[in-house]
Amino acid sequence: MPTPSVTPFSGDVLIVTAEVVGGNLEVTAMIPRVSEGDGTCTLELVGTDRTLSVTGTEGKDVTYCGVMSIPLDAPSSTPQFRVRYESPSTRAESAVSTVEPAP
Repeated sequence: MPTPSVTPFSGDVLIVTAEVVGGNLEVTAMIPRVSEGDGTCTLELVGTDRTLSVTGTEGKDVTYCGVMSIPLDAPSSTPQFRVRYESPSTRAESAVSTVEPAP
């Protein structure tokens, strides 16, 4: 029996919150219309090799990505980031986003 292949990008990751707190970029996200608990959410700091992954949490017609926190080299900068989600049946990605540091 052939193994099912991972589908091409089949969804969107929506950024719920994104803020710089204590020199860390903290992001939460969700994948609408996908409800599963076996996927991985990965926060990527664009332009660096820094990533952080958490396990997605199944909700009602949604998968949640809990708080992902990556330390910033320059907390006063405007970091660019994206969130990817991957499971045995779903791959999704957010647009590249930025967050303004708090004044």
